[in-house]
Amino acid sequence: MHILTKVFVVLVSLLAVALVPLAAVQSSNQAALKQQVADKESAVRAARGELDAERALRAKSENDAALQIKDLDSERIRLQSEIAQTSTRVKALEGESAQLKGRLAGLEQTLSVMTETDRAKTDLTKTLSEELDKQRTLAIDCERTRVSVEQRLFKSESDLRVAQESLVDLNDRVASLSAEKTKSDQIVRDYSARIGDAGDGSTPGEAAPAAADRNLTAKILNVQRTGDATYAEIDAGSRDGVKVGWTLTIGDGSRFIGKLRITSVDMNKSVGLVELEDAASRGPVRVGQRVTSRKGQ
Repeated sequence: MHILTKVFVVLVSLLAVALVPLAAVQSSNQAALKQQVADKESAVRAARGELDAERALRAKSENDAALQIKDLDSERIRLQSEIAQTSTRVKALEGESAQLKGRLAGLEQTLSVMTETDRAKTDLTKTLSEELDKQRTLAIDCERTRVSVEQRLFKSESDLRVAQESLVDLNDRVASLSAEKTKSDQIVRDYSARIGDAGDGSTPGEAAPAAADRNLTAKILNVQRTGDATYAEIDAGSRDGVKVGWTLTIGDGSRFIGKLRITSVDMNKSVGLVELEDAASRGPVRVGQRVTSRKGQ
């Protein structure tokens, strides 16, 4: 082979070896440049968007400012109208003030005249007040006398009512005692007619049986046992309508205990003889048990 050909081949090989890195570098630089171009385009688009938003915001601000200027112009016109009306009102008030000053001067003159008249009225009022005080004092004395008389009258009427009520109560008691006496006499006559005259053979202190004329419930306060007899005291007396001869039923809850025949009656208490007591089967008579009467029994 010719020497020149060999040299050319060598040069071509060296050139090929040198161009391969350059091509690689060129390819890498081209990709970077493309990425930079894409980034710049994105930045330009973002800047354009921001510019458009800024322009829209500025347009809105200009529109709002125009509306505010329009509102301020309307408010200025309204205030100017109010100022004009206020000025007119001030002038009217100044005229009214002048009229009032004239009326005030006339009232001062009238007041001067009335002051002189009031002095005369004051003197007359003082005289009338003194006379009125005298009449009031006299009226108070009369009222005290009337109240005292009314109090005495009320007390007298109250005493009269008490006396009348006492008289009615006494008449009722006399009538009741008369009825009881009549009933007792009839019982004695019936007894004498059936059995004969009791004479001195009756038991001293023994009460004749009598039917109760009302329903009554009382409580045993005390129990006394003497020999073969048992007496019980209850918390009901003549004030409650209890009478000698009544026969009451003694009970403890729902259990029958015995009978109590009343032998003596006080105003608030009564004493009776216990009958039909059976301490073994029904229990003894004791304090706190109830006694009851039934009308007609």
